Amino acid sequence: MPNPPISFPARFTPVNAIAYVDSTGGTEPVTPATPLPVTLGSGTDNLEAGGLPITGTVMPSGGLGLTGWLSAIYRSCINALPAGTNHIGNVFVDDVPDALTISGSATSAATVVSSSTAGFSGGSFQVVSSGSACTITYEQSNDGVTWSNLPVIIAQTPTTVPAATSTSTGMYAFITCAANVRARVSTYGSGTVSVALTLKRRTINASAGSLTASSAAIGSVTVSGVVNTNSAYTDSTTALAAAGTFTGTGRPSTLSQYSFFTATAFADTAGTLFIDQSLDTGATYQPIASVAVPANTGQQLTARVTGSYSSATLYRVRYVNGATAQGTFRISSASSAR
Repeated sequence: MPNPPISFPARFTPVNAIAYVDSTGGTEPVTPATPLPVTLGSGTDNLEAGGLPITGTVMPSGGLGLTGWLSAIYRSCINALPAGTNHIGNVFVDDVPDALTISGSATSAATVVSSSTAGFSGGSFQVVSSGSACTITYEQSNDGVTWSNLPVIIAQTPTTVPAATSTSTGMYAFITCAANVRARVSTYGSGTVSVALTLKRRTINASAGSLTASSAAIGSVTVSGVVNTNSAYTDSTTALAAAGTFTGTGRPSTLSQYSFFTATAFADTAGTLFIDQSLDTGATYQPIASVAVPANTGQQLTARVTGSYSSATLYRVRYVNGATAQGTFRISSASSAR
């Protein structure tokens, strides 16, 4: 049936009036003394289709008016959350505590400690006692029946590579997406093997090893231990006569990590600094960069390395003095990565 028209008493301003229709079809203004109804009674005036009475529904109590009514509903919803502390508002997470620790020991070739990883992303095995001539194997599984290797990292060592076994005490960190992890004695010698497993909800990336000081491959890219170093030279400190020339030693471009050749010059008289390049093992040189050097003012000149990385490609410094003999002269050079 259509809703009945709503009219308000003359003492109410329509823009501010809040009212509801009661069971008789009349209107009832909302006031602190008569808030919105919070109890729907059952009876002949409230019937479902077919004549069945509607069961009364009692709304939460507390407060006055619309604000108090909504506040009571909110408190009721909060109190309806499941038991536990890991929820934000009415979003329930779980009751899995962080840093769950399980300990175990073995005196034979057997599982030392095993656990489900539900709610966790990794953790660490602390080998408290490694026995004598015993090997511990770390494994992971989804079905708890078929197990595969679980790479672990020695957490107290700055440079290490992942391994699936250990033979000594220490802290072995891991990350996993499997449902279960375990540590077992795969080779038993003698003594007692004791392991404490701690599971973490959030872990660092413990599956990658550090690069050592020697060459190491990352995919198809080879990184050398001297990538950020340079080769530097003091070419000369001997003063030049008027119109004199200093020609430095050719430096071969054999190391591919070097991208620049740089020269620096200082003199108490004016002159010109050059960088020369040879592509035929020093048989001929061509100037590829130059800069004027004022008296008592140092200048630096840099050229990007080109040509093949081989002994056939050389770079050298060259300096041509002006018309006045020098009292002080300094010239140096370097090959560098940047």
